[in-house]
Amino acid sequence: MAAQLFKVKDLVVKYRKLVALRINELEVPRGKILIVGPNGSGKTTLIKVLLGLLRPSKGRVEILGIDPIKNSQELAMKITYVRDIDELPDNLRLSTLIDILSDTFGDHTLKVAEELGLADHREKRLGELSRGMRRKASLLVALASTKELIIIDEPFSGLDRESRNIVSKLLSEKTSDMIIISHIQPRMMFDHLVVIESAHVTYNGPFKKLDWYNY
Repeated sequence: MAAQLFKVKDLVVKYRKLVALRINELEVPRGKILIVGPNGSGKTTLIKVLLGLLRPSKGRVEILGIDPIKNSQELAMKITYVRDIDELPDNLRLSTLIDILSDTFGDHTLKVAEELGLADHREKRLGELSRGMRRKASLLVALASTKELIIIDEPFSGLDRESRNIVSKLLSEKTSDMIIISHIQPRMMFDHLVVIESAHVTYNGPFKKLDWYNY
């Protein structure tokens, strides 16, 4: 098992002439990791590079001891990733999603669905759900997951305060390593904090509160 969750060395990501991310060196330990920063700072770009979804202009990355470009299939077996936008098909019934996740990850999926308030809507298609309920359906994929690493980009988007608290509780209870990108402070503790501003890492260390961060 890799000692570090991920490592970055001499990384540059450009979109044409625009530098979207520049990191000389970054090592992040295993555990629950929070990544914060203003919109457009490079947070999602970093995640895409770590997942092998975006090839950097320069540099090397490693996550769970794996090169995401050379060994993408091996990495996919170890990670559950939920994007900041909901990608599940509108015509999929919630009951079908719950059954698929139960077959994949186990019977605890139904309990998680009940805690999220999804069980009462299980006969609806995802396109019939409210924005908040649909987001919780997407989060169910990660919250039910038993994979080694869970990555969620903006998990609280579209959720009210009560729902954010429930999701934070469920995330806290998980034993998997975790990377959360969020502008809203989850009601949970993290092991490590990475702050990205203007395409650069400005803090990498133990979790702490930030004066400018939206609590």
